[in-house]
Amino acid sequence: MRKIFFSWVAMALLSFNVSAADADKEATIRAALSSLNSQVPIVAVADAAFPGLYEVTLASGEKLYVNDSGSHFIVGEVFRVETDGQLVNLTEEGKKASRVDQLAALKRDDMIVYPAKGETKAHLTVFTDTDCFYCRKLHGEIEDITARGIEVRYLAFPRAGAGSKTQKVMDAIWCADEADQVSLMNKAKAGQTIPMISCADSPVMDEYQLGQQMGVTGTPALVLEDGTMVPGYMPAAQLAGMLGVK
Repeated sequence: MRKIFFSWVAMALLSFNVSAADADKEATIRAALSSLNSQVPIVAVADAAFPGLYEVTLASGEKLYVNDSGSHFIVGEVFRVETDGQLVNLTEEGKKASRVDQLAALKRDDMIVYPAKGETKAHLTVFTDTDCFYCRKLHGEIEDITARGIEVRYLAFPRAGAGSKTQKVMDAIWCADEADQVSLMNKAKAGQTIPMISCADSPVMDEYQLGQQMGVTGTPALVLEDGTMVPGYMPAAQLAGMLGVK
């Protein structure tokens, strides 16, 4: 699907003709890409972090780097070389800010929240699957994590997608009374059977789609407060260090 999508982008850009040298750059780029497919809207066009190109953010969360006429583009990640030789992923830095905004727009009621014990020093958002081994391993340390002052906010990401057994289990958790959700999550993570219920306003598949937009490809996917995404399991002590919690 990705290959087909970018083939469409290429055809759209190559066929777009810009005759006015002083045309508005953003309008030119938007027109070139919008001729591709109205189902893939452009979210933003901005100057790239280096001269000569513009950064285009798509609704899917993907980024393109386009020249000022929209006739050429680059797909991939852009890095800056620091004076000490270290590499900074500029594409990822841009995604971090978007993730913070996307998570801030969510309702707390649509998360399964494990509050910090005592003072809340940091929070961690986790896209999780109730069946995956490393999700369960991370959940096995939930007491240690919250005891360090870290609030854990679970979002649903049933890896097998819509209609899967995991999606139905996660629907049952998210559709339950708020007072029962943590207990049901604990049981599901332990491999126990829980009562299967569903509801029309379950946020499970919306959160799954959000995860895909944010770049989640597997579970658990940990999103730190600054929008950094950490794929996979991480021990509680290491997580606390990344969050600056002592």
